[in-house]
Amino acid sequence: ILESVKPLGYIDMMLVHWPGMSGVDKSELPALRAGTWRAMEELKREGKLRGIGVSNYTMDHLTELLGYTTTGPPDVLQSEFHPRCHQTPVREFCAAHGIQFMGYTPLGRNDLAPRPVIDRIAKARNMTPSQVLLKWALQKGVVTIPRSSNPERCVENAQSWVDGRLLEKEDMKAIDEMEDGHKYCWNPDLL
Repeated sequence: ILESVKPLGYIDMMLVHWPGMSGVDKSELPALRAGTWRAMEELKREGKLRGIGVSNYTMDHLTELLGYTTTGPPDVLQSEFHPRCHQTPVREFCAAHGIQFMGYTPLGRNDLAPRPVIDRIAKARNMTPSQVLLKWALQKGVVTIPRSSNPERCVENAQSWVDGRLLEKEDMKAIDEMEDGHKYCWNPDLL
């Protein structure tokens, strides 16, 4: 990886993608996580990485990491976040430790936008359902990573960050009530 970015001189951000490893005994994972983190810290000290972070870490994983880090907390925790999975305790932990929480899957798996509550808010606010979902996340203070291969949708999604419109308190409350702890992706609590 470092060879491929040599012309740039550094990488802006590198994340540990997952707190586990296939085919490895669970008891070995803490040492492997620590070794990976230490290697990234060294690259950061050398100026090859500007920021380092983790993805899919739980509060237990983050607490473990804070026990051995020598460069401070991760810059970013990237984790699943959407109206059905708020990750409130993890977000509060991140805020308390100066870690930027970044949410992936903010639009769900094409099942959130058609929900009546989202559709009602979208029509009332003259937004698309995706814009409502992204605006909700933004107003929660979460940086999101929406995914689309459609250029028009990418523009539409980006507009939700810069158009200056806000959802009303009752909109936020209605979307908050969709929380049921559902995860679309793998569950890192099992590691």
